[in-house]
Amino acid sequence: MKKAAKDLKVIVRQLNALAKKTETLAKTLDSAPKKKVAKKKVAKAAKKKAAPKAKAGTPTDKVLTIMKRFKKGISVEALRGKSGFTEKQISNIVHRACQKGKMKRIGRGIYSVYGL
Repeated sequence: MKKAAKDLKVIVRQLNALAKKTETLAKTLDSAPKKKVAKKKVAKAAKKKAAPKAKAGTPTDKVLTIMKRFKKGISVEALRGKSGFTEKQISNIVHRACQKGKMKRIGRGIYSVYGL
């Protein structure tokens, strides 16, 4: 029991010493002159906004923008190659767009944007 009490006293002394060290460090940090943070200069080229690209929000919009380039229509295979979608995705997009009247079927596997 006496040994435990001695150990506790040693720990208390060590904690007090650490507390004093942290207080002195805090005081030196508070009294140190603060440096001004330099603002980064932005290059003129970076300030200029790039020309807005036509963003296709949905996959259907992306496919329709591709199809608008081909007035005589485009095949499903060509759509798949240009858009990067899988065969199933293209099939679903074309099916839904035809139902909504956004595109029409010209021939077997060839579709065009409605109204062109």
